[in-house]
Amino acid sequence: MKTEWTKEKLQDEVNKYKTRTEFRNNSRYAYLTALNTKMMEELFKNHINNGYNQNRKINGYWTKEKLQEEANKYETVGEFFKNNKKAYDISHRKKILNDLFKNHTNLGRDKNRKPKNYWTIENLQKEVNKYKTRTEFRKNNYNAYASAIDSKILNDLFKNHINKGYNINRKINGYWTKEKLQEEANKYKTRLEFRKNNYTAYSQATTHKIVDELFKNNINNGYSDKEEWTEYFIYVYELEKFNKAYIGLTNNIKRRDKEHLFNEKTELSKFCKKNNLSFPECKILEKNLTSIEAQKQEKYWENLYKTNKWKMFNIAKTGGLGFIKIKWTKNALQKEADKYKTRGYFQKNNSSAYNTSINKKLINELFKNHYNKGYSKKQQVKGYWTEENLQKEANKYKTKTELYKNNNYAYRIANSKKLLNKLFENY
Repeated sequence: MKTEWTKEKLQDEVNKYKTRTEFRNNSRYAYLTALNTKMMEELFKNHINNGYNQNRKINGYWTKEKLQEEANKYETVGEFFKNNKKAYDISHRKKILNDLFKNHTNLGRDKNRKPKNYWTIENLQKEVNKYKTRTEFRKNNYNAYASAIDSKILNDLFKNHINKGYNINRKINGYWTKEKLQEEANKYKTRLEFRKNNYTAYSQATTHKIVDELFKNNINNGYSDKEEWTEYFIYVYELEKFNKAYIGLTNNIKRRDKEHLFNEKTELSKFCKKNNLSFPECKILEKNLTSIEAQKQEKYWENLYKTNKWKMFNIAKTGGLGFIKIKWTKNALQKEADKYKTRGYFQKNNSSAYNTSINKKLINELFKNHYNKGYSKKQQVKGYWTEENLQKEANKYKTKTELYKNNNYAYRIANSKKLLNKLFENY
């Protein structure tokens, strides 16, 4: 039978225990009732230390005199913090730390720590001159380094240092002009070599969108690797009965054939499965092509099939090498989201589309017609826990404790809305 915790019964229960912790551990429901009804202080007023553990100080214990006694045990503020964080926090909150340590050596600061306002421009410059690089400065005196950063004078402090205090291999801001990038790119035959050997310069070239220009006079415009120069193939999968086809290019026909065969998400695979068809045989249309030839010929073959009134399974444009970036319009995102039951599956199976929908703030709209708005069964959408739904959930359990154990989230919402007593008033 459920106990009705009146004030008298709570007091009888509290009197069984020496501390609040024992009360909480041995009679959790009574403890929660005491908390919710704000009677805890009164119930423990006659206990030793008001029911707190012996090491805990009751409210009002830490007067300025007590804090001074505690601070006097330590040489520095740091030791005070480490050994009695509670007293330190109260001192900090009352803004009396400086006063407590005014008679200590170096005002209670560590020997290496400088007093407030010590780091003037002159003192910072003296400190900076001890080091060759900014990295050395930061490692050896972080407080001074942070002060220089906050004052926005770090560049000025290092203006007379070699390479302005940067490591020798690092180029200062503005170093990578178009001319310098061209000089660097000329050292390499391919874009891949450029990226591997000087990623910083390559990134600068990419940011300024001049990689193509830097490699315009290179063989194959700087595109090449060992595999590329073996040969490229143009291939096709045909479904003659339906006058449909898929055209592609690759430099590894066996690998690409297997990828198509085992990838059930492609339009070709879905069509075959839907119509109970065997996957078509891969036919080679051309081979021994360079990458540039392959790109041109893939477009040629696609246009030829279209001219002969074939419908293409290709989604992305032909004539591209490597990964192809899909432009995720709102309609394309909706089509992709509709393939998945939950947002979790969407994220796992197509992170690119998922991230785009997050960045464009479209995720809620994409899943507005999905079951539970695309959340898993265990998740509840914002605003779900109305008083009515909380009551339905509470009706599954006999006590508040059972609700707490089985659905902590619902319990916490009910508690924050001060509905717990009302939800269980019939028990």
